[in-house]
Amino acid sequence: MTPGVPLLDPLPLPAPAWLLSALLALTFTLHVVPMNLLLGGSLIAAIARYRGRRDQHAAALAGLIAKALPVVFAATVTLGVAALLFLQALYGRVFFPGAVLLAVPWILIVPLIIVAYYGAYWQATGAAAHGPGPRASGSGAWLVALSVLGVAFIQANTMGLLLRPLEFAAMFFAGASGLRLNLGDPTLAPRFLHVVIGALAVSGVAIAIGGLVLRQRDPERGAWMVRHGALVAAGATIVNILPGLWWLVVLPSETILLFMGRDLAATMWLVVGVVSALAVLGHLIPAARGRDPRRFLAGGAASLLVCMVSMVEVRDIVRRASLGPSTMPSAEWVTPQWGAIAVFGALLVGAILTVAWMVRSLVRARA
Repeated sequence: MTPGVPLLDPLPLPAPAWLLSALLALTFTLHVVPMNLLLGGSLIAAIARYRGRRDQHAAALAGLIAKALPVVFAATVTLGVAALLFLQALYGRVFFPGAVLLAVPWILIVPLIIVAYYGAYWQATGAAAHGPGPRASGSGAWLVALSVLGVAFIQANTMGLLLRPLEFAAMFFAGASGLRLNLGDPTLAPRFLHVVIGALAVSGVAIAIGGLVLRQRDPERGAWMVRHGALVAAGATIVNILPGLWWLVVLPSETILLFMGRDLAATMWLVVGVVSALAVLGHLIPAARGRDPRRFLAGGAASLLVCMVSMVEVRDIVRRASLGPSTMPSAEWVTPQWGAIAVFGALLVGAILTVAWMVRSLVRARA
């Protein structure tokens, strides 16, 4: 038994742990894509609002992002529910105590999301009514960006504390007010920076792809968006190497050794992540400079998707290595509910197909 960690939940798991882990990885990957677009897009839009006072292309970009953010926001929240539920099922013994210890910041996630959601709709309606001009710009873009950034910071605190269950008891007896953050965690800063900068890279690729679509009716502005998005994504990818290495070196030595060859799967996923990040650069830099960037952007987007999947797996390996088997549910503590799992699988496939159809219809309508 790990000190400070509650005993096993009296309710057994509804499916084997390996299946729940696979579903956690799948649903979290589905959540990560719109989450990165929301976080990175809101920051890019806020900066573009400021630059838009003198640059018409930047003002137009801010308006386009503003119109897309409400849809991206809805997808982020909706796709995050299943991932959170699977996380709670597998790691509830450490997740719930960690969330309680950071009670006040954790509860603040809800009002921050509400504020950001309303801000996104405010920006979208302003851009639709007034266009990408001064009346559509202002503090609303920064309100959305800072609110989303605040949610990301609280999540980074909570997910980092989840990996340090030995400190739960000491933190509780030091003060049970819930008015604290996990600021003593050496992985907090690199974790947070890695997520934010990675979101800028994902959003940059999305902007470049949007520029390809826009080139058909506005060649000049579309070409600017392709170049700007590709350069933002490439620059963010390069910069993100530093917090990635920082995060790796502050992990416990036993965990680092897993990625240095002790565990084949861990080493493979880390290598795949590094190689795919280099592939992103190899595609995006020519896309920003070439006359026909379609092929390069397709390769860059595919490489970025592989990189995100590998990073999801690396995070899962770090989590399992940090917590150890003592915090995982016992393999015997399972009462499979295959009917419910089958219904969930069918609904998940249906939801993915529905979202794909909605996105396709939305793109066609706006085109």
